[in-house]
Amino acid sequence: MKVKQLLTRTTGAFGITAGLLFAGSPLMAQVKIGDNPNTINPSSILELESATKGLLLPRVALTSTTVAAPVTNAVAGMHVYNTTDNAEVQPGEYFFDGSTWVRLNSNDTYNYIEGNGAPTGSCPAKTIYTDSDENSATFGQQWSCINGAWVAYSSPTKTPFFAGLTSNDAGGAKRGLISRFGHIVVRRETPANSGKSTITPGGIIQLYRGNAIDAGYGGAIDLTNVAGNPLQYRIAVRPTVQNGNGGLVFHTTAAGGETPQPRMMLTPSGKLGIGVTLVNAPNLVHVNGSLQGSEQDVDAGELAQGTANLSGYRLYQEGVRVVDGQNVQINRAQIVVQSGDAPNLVLTKKNMPPASEPFVVFRVNGSEEGRIFRNSNGDVGFPAPTSDRRLKENIKSTHYSIQDLMKIGVVEYNYIANPKKERTIGFLAQDLYKVFPEAVTVGGEDAKTNPWRVDASKITPLLVKAVQDQQKEIESLKAQLSEMNALKAEVASIKAMLGNAGQKSSEATISK
Repeated sequence: MKVKQLLTRTTGAFGITAGLLFAGSPLMAQVKIGDNPNTINPSSILELESATKGLLLPRVALTSTTVAAPVTNAVAGMHVYNTTDNAEVQPGEYFFDGSTWVRLNSNDTYNYIEGNGAPTGSCPAKTIYTDSDENSATFGQQWSCINGAWVAYSSPTKTPFFAGLTSNDAGGAKRGLISRFGHIVVRRETPANSGKSTITPGGIIQLYRGNAIDAGYGGAIDLTNVAGNPLQYRIAVRPTVQNGNGGLVFHTTAAGGETPQPRMMLTPSGKLGIGVTLVNAPNLVHVNGSLQGSEQDVDAGELAQGTANLSGYRLYQEGVRVVDGQNVQINRAQIVVQSGDAPNLVLTKKNMPPASEPFVVFRVNGSEEGRIFRNSNGDVGFPAPTSDRRLKENIKSTHYSIQDLMKIGVVEYNYIANPKKERTIGFLAQDLYKVFPEAVTVGGEDAKTNPWRVDASKITPLLVKAVQDQQKEIESLKAQLSEMNALKAEVASIKAMLGNAGQKSSEATISK
């Protein structure tokens, strides 16, 4: 049975006593105080109604959020109005959650200020100070002004964050440095778990963006210093590059553009592409377009360019050696690969090596395979082939002779690709191969990509052998000629003797 009761301002002991008796009776399930006592909300146990009056909570002087006193036997849900103003509690309404006094939301207006280092001196009320000096030992910490003095700020509410690097709750601080232990994860609500950003305690930021959000982009970071171009720079995972295997792609967006354009990519296998969205399998670095390695002008070391108008790629090297603890420049070098009518390949060094030292050395797997020297005239060229007897074995006289040399055809011709049809003299590789295959490198089916080649230097030993064979024949002919000349002399002598003998015989006959 519901009982409606109105406690009114009456005088006399009977009225007060009756009211108290009704209030304490177990039959009183609902109570209304104030205006319209006969109308009460059916779901309320106590209702207050007044157009001109309010509810006045008990005023107590709390000392700390963690101390129940001066309230005795405080239980969870108890409400009071605090009158104390100190580092932990400020005037306002609090409720007890069973262990701590928690302040209800307040419309207090605070003046937030910043400075370098901890605050000093007196201060105005309702002021919160933040140390914004990154080099300060108290960077990010906050103080509030209590009774004209600065005290360490303690938030009246509970949040997941600390104020700065302290153990104080950040509370309602809007400008100070905050921190926390544990991960911070921001997840996408719909589609569920299709994207998230995670900051880990170990200093790692993890970004995940699934196909449900965008099939063209995975996790991405946008960077800009132009408010009107928010996509000025983008670093993103692109599933569509590298034949669908994906890669980390660096983009730029020109002013006025709407779509980030891929400029450079790193594949999952560690290959680098510039100006491409696919790095071919054999390439570690794949560049589409010209690549300039260093400045084009002649530098202070007087390293010359290949031409006045440099185009193509220039690789520049600064040689430094530590001498007595100091970095001393010992040499500089550059390689220029360029187009145009000038030399296509230019190698420049600051210091020319001695004639006995190579200008260029070719190495394969650490072993030297060839050199280019500078001769006494200042020209550079390939040195004579190695012919050290100590490097050879199975030595024997060659079976080739002058007869083989005589079989080699020497012809005049011009190359089909030569627009001027200039005539030259030389060998036909296929014909030479039949006589002296050691001087021929056999090519493939396509003459343009893999032609037959002739190493004319290998014919020199054959020429020397032919000269030697010819000289032997000359010496033999000389010997034969000498013998013939001797015979001729003997014949002449005999003829002379016979002639003299005949003349004497004739004279003797006449005298008789």
